[in-house]
Amino acid sequence: MADLFDRLDGATVFTKIDLKTGYSQVRIAEGDEDKTTCPQICTLMNQVFSEYIDEFVVVYLNDIMIYSKILEEYLEHLRKVLAQLREHNLYVKLSKCAFAQKKIDSLVHVIEEGRIKMDQHKIQTVTNWPPPKDIHALRAFLGLCNFYRRFVKNYSLIALPLTEHLKKVAPWDWGPKRAEAFNALKASMSSSPVLALPDLPSHSKYRRIPLTMLWAESCYKRGI
Repeated sequence: MADLFDRLDGATVFTKIDLKTGYSQVRIAEGDEDKTTCPQICTLMNQVFSEYIDEFVVVYLNDIMIYSKILEEYLEHLRKVLAQLREHNLYVKLSKCAFAQKKIDSLVHVIEEGRIKMDQHKIQTVTNWPPPKDIHALRAFLGLCNFYRRFVKNYSLIALPLTEHLKKVAPWDWGPKRAEAFNALKASMSSSPVLALPDLPSHSKYRRIPLTMLWAESCYKRGI
């Protein structure tokens, strides 16, 4: 998902299109129904929009997002996407679509020009999450948090007492250290952090901003 959003630099007009019961639109040979899995819809979407992905389309499962710099460009992008949907007999659910928006809720994020935010419903879910009582509950909590980890500075370090416990075969042990990490992670996730998209050199019409890259390394992690 992180790579998907790196393509949005310079976009100001957004559209989201949701397939109507998308998983049911995958054509399956009779007798092969039990062999079908979730990746089937991913493969289909990538094949249908392969020409436009990385150019002005992002697909995630059965969701499609179109991103454009100006309205005139957007109209051409939309025409091409709708043509592909028609050619492949794919149907959309109009009530879940939004066209030519400056700000849009799509791909479980809130997206606007130059900025990406976490979905407020997901933030509320994290905020209301009770202390886990077993490994399964802890894994579910971390699964949700990990989806938004790029929004939280030092995420790996904050979550370390929790992720370490997932690796152990030892009995469940929810002590003060893990309770503190749990609350700290919830606080970081609920602070409504915002990511700014970089002004990449490929878009010459936009003002250049020097990018500073910080390299961090410790016993637990390494990254930029």
